[in-house]
Amino acid sequence: MGVYDTCEYLLYVFSDAMLYPDMIGLILLFGWSLTLLGSMVHDFTTRNRDLEKMEEVCFQAAALARSGRADQAAAKLDSYESKTIVSQVLKELGDAILVGTFRLKFEKILQDAEISIDRSLEPIRMGVRIGPMLGLMGTLIPLGPALLGLAQGNIKQLSDSLVIAFTTTVVGIVVGGICYCAATIRTRWYRQDLSDLEYAVDILRSEIDEKA
Repeated sequence: MGVYDTCEYLLYVFSDAMLYPDMIGLILLFGWSLTLLGSMVHDFTTRNRDLEKMEEVCFQAAALARSGRADQAAAKLDSYESKTIVSQVLKELGDAILVGTFRLKFEKILQDAEISIDRSLEPIRMGVRIGPMLGLMGTLIPLGPALLGLAQGNIKQLSDSLVIAFTTTVVGIVVGGICYCAATIRTRWYRQDLSDLEYAVDILRSEIDEKA
C-alpha cells in the first residue's frame, strides 16, 4: 500500500469514526435548543419591565441617600422586583450606597453586569455556529459510504447513508435557527436592561453628586 493509499485510508477511518459522535452531539444540541426555546417563551411571558416604577424607586432612593439615610436608600433599591437583571444590579448599587462606595463602584457594577450578560449569551452564539457545523459534518461524512455503495450497486447502503446525511443537515439548520432567534431576541432584551440601568445610575449620581 502506497503513501497516498495509506493517507486516504486513514482519513476515511478518522472521518467515519466521527459520524457517531457527530450524531450524538447533534441530538444533545437539538434537545438543548428545545429547552432554550421553552425558556425564551417563559421569559417572554414573565418579563415585567416597569420603567416608571424603576424611576420612582431610584428617585426615592436618591433622596434618602442625599439626606444621609443610606440604609433606607439601599432597602428601597432592594425592594424593586423584576424578572430581569435590573433588580439584581439595583441591589448591588444599593449595597454600594450603604457602604459609601457608590461613586467608586458604580462603573464596575455596570461593567460586571455587561460581562454577565455576554457570558449568558455565549452558549447561544456558539449554538448558532456549532449546530449547522455539526449538520454539515453529518452530511459530508456519510457521502463516502454512499458513493461506495453506489459504485458497488448497493442501493440499501446508498439510501441509508443519504438518509443520515439529509436528516443531520435539517437538524443542524433547525438548531442554528433556534439559537439565532434566541440570541437576537435576548440581545435586544439585555440592551434594554443595560439602558435602564445606565438611566438608574444617572438618577442616583445626580442626587448623590448634588449632596456632595
